[in-house]
Amino acid sequence: MEYLTSGELAKLFNITKYLLRHYEEQQLIQPAFNEVNGYHMYGEAEVYAMSHILLLKQLGFSLKEIKKILDKETNYTEALSDVLIKVENDIKQLNELKTNVQTVLKLNQTENYKLNIEAKEDRYFTFFNDEFVDDSYNIKLKKLANWKDGTMNIKDEISYLIPEDESKVKVMYRSSMLEGDYLFSAGTYYCKKVCIKHEKELLQEIEHFYGELAQIGAKYEEPLLLTEEAQLSAFYMEAMVYSLEVMRK
Repeated sequence: MEYLTSGELAKLFNITKYLLRHYEEQQLIQPAFNEVNGYHMYGEAEVYAMSHILLLKQLGFSLKEIKKILDKETNYTEALSDVLIKVENDIKQLNELKTNVQTVLKLNQTENYKLNIEAKEDRYFTFFNDEFVDDSYNIKLKKLANWKDGTMNIKDEISYLIPEDESKVKVMYRSSMLEGDYLFSAGTYYCKKVCIKHEKELLQEIEHFYGELAQIGAKYEEPLLLTEEAQLSAFYMEAMVYSLEVMRK
């Protein structure tokens, strides 16, 4: 059987000898035997063991967790199931980031400010209590930070429900069916994203949105859903991105 030195094993996996020695110190892997000259020698079994360790490390396990898995102190199937959930969440977040980048690139092109018709699922929203909102419908961030219980992420989009008569604008955030105060039902919506530098431009964009609907003879239902696209806005230094939506009749 052919054996490898620590340097050769390290080169095989593109790691340093120091990392290999650290894994030995943590008792994750041991050489098949030591030569009389002190060289640590590794056989086929150790090559497979190192491959397994590096895979577990790539999956996000700590060295302590890997040690428990190798010592069979942890249920391997359950551990992998937890990793799968994390990987799927990571993929979802990366896909959202990809979509945001694509949207920003599109928003930099004038033709992509056009009115769109999009299919939407049921969306539930919870209204902020008045104590969290000032007279201009801005969120009181300090008060919100002291109230937050971890169920809401400040990066989540803040939305505004604007009735037809504009009598009382509601400030809200996405929630669940059980917690929601208002439902925007599944269906097709007239949608448009706008990028503005000053808040006063927003009213102009809303008027322009309704003007476009009138030009095409669109039939729609109030209220207007206005959403701050916080993640998209983060790509801009001096602008905010909003989405405007009304349900198509």
